[in-house]
Amino acid sequence: MRLWKRIIYNTIRTVLRLNLSFFYDFHVWGRENIPSEGPKIFCSNHFSSSDPGFVITLMKEPVHMIIGSAFGIPGLAGILRAGEQIDAYDESVRDRIIPEALGYLRKGESVYIFPEGDIGDQHQLRKFYTGIARIYLECPVPVVPIGLISPRRNVSDKDVKVGEVLYHQLRVVSRNYYANIGPPRTFPQYHSREDRKEAARELTEEIKGIIADLIDDIKHNKFWS
Repeated sequence: MRLWKRIIYNTIRTVLRLNLSFFYDFHVWGRENIPSEGPKIFCSNHFSSSDPGFVITLMKEPVHMIIGSAFGIPGLAGILRAGEQIDAYDESVRDRIIPEALGYLRKGESVYIFPEGDIGDQHQLRKFYTGIARIYLECPVPVVPIGLISPRRNVSDKDVKVGEVLYHQLRVVSRNYYANIGPPRTFPQYHSREDRKEAARELTEEIKGIIADLIDDIKHNKFWS
């Protein structure tokens, strides 16, 4: 990441960290699971539209986020793009999302997939991008899974209309927010599969299961009140 873009990125992350320190009780487990070197694919469940802000504070290195709805916020879009965040909101650029993510990984830089919608169809709200698996299969670097959750009483739950499309939005509004970082994973059993579409589908389901276990770990073995 070029110096001036790193400055923009670090400014965004500093503002987010200050926001967390003033308004949230943010608990994190598993920071030691983040490899210190090399490119990684960070991914999480889609719990809240606030997730990207929380996630990029978890690691020291700059991360190129693939972001959906945040690019629809006036003013914020330009700042995020200037900080080399990957636009998944504008339909006209979606065919560049995976190549752009792969370009960063191959330069040795990490990406985080903000799991809102499918890369090919932003009008459907899904928990995970199918692109997580598609990117991994093209560039099999370690996948770092993250489970995110907040107590229901601290979450705003509403429908938001963007243009002609109605989205269901969850947003963490106060107090507790929990992140559980799992150990890095690779999935060599999928590398040589001829049916890449089916391999991506199965791999996406496997990643979803891993992250579901991280969330259950918060609820049952740590705390969730």
